[in-house]
Amino acid sequence: MTRIAPGSKELQDYYRARAAWRGPGEERMRFRKAAALGRVAPGARVLDIGCRDGGLRRYLPPDTRYQGMDIAPDFAGADIVTADISLGIPFPDATFDWVFCIEVLEHVPNPYGALTEIHRALRPAGVLVVSVPNPYHVKELIWNVFRIPDRQGHIYAWTRQTMTRLGEMAGFRLEACGGTYLHPPIPMFALLARSIVYRFVKS
Repeated sequence: MTRIAPGSKELQDYYRARAAWRGPGEERMRFRKAAALGRVAPGARVLDIGCRDGGLRRYLPPDTRYQGMDIAPDFAGADIVTADISLGIPFPDATFDWVFCIEVLEHVPNPYGALTEIHRALRPAGVLVVSVPNPYHVKELIWNVFRIPDRQGHIYAWTRQTMTRLGEMAGFRLEACGGTYLHPPIPMFALLARSIVYRFVKS
């Protein structure tokens, strides 16, 4: 595969082709779990990285000051900016109270750099909510056993221990985590869930 540069049209096209793979039922369960674990305060300023069309907004308090960010220009709008997290967050230091990063970090070439940039953009004691695939989910295990090539653009996978350590290295403290759904979308605890949501606090 030819090298794809951060922020390039090739990278935009690569992830645009995978944007429609999320099922609506699965996405709703991810958003519900992320919002419940995030516990966004009324009136908070929220950044949603990899937001697509901003669907997470429906699960946040109505007076949330929402800002979306996505690599694909298709989703650009009044409150959604086109930007690649690999190139940074186009906002000043300490701008946001909460940052959501739902099913994004596993696609990012430098996840530590992305978390460091999120740390910069968060206010003191700000909250980061991250959702990533569970490497122990039956689907992931089957793909590995039968050496089925990844089609979803995943570069990394994390256990709870490695995700905790990655967050600590970037200046975060893990507060809580929980599973999203089985496959098909049925609520499930972390061990068997398709993806796991982590709540970090800026330390």
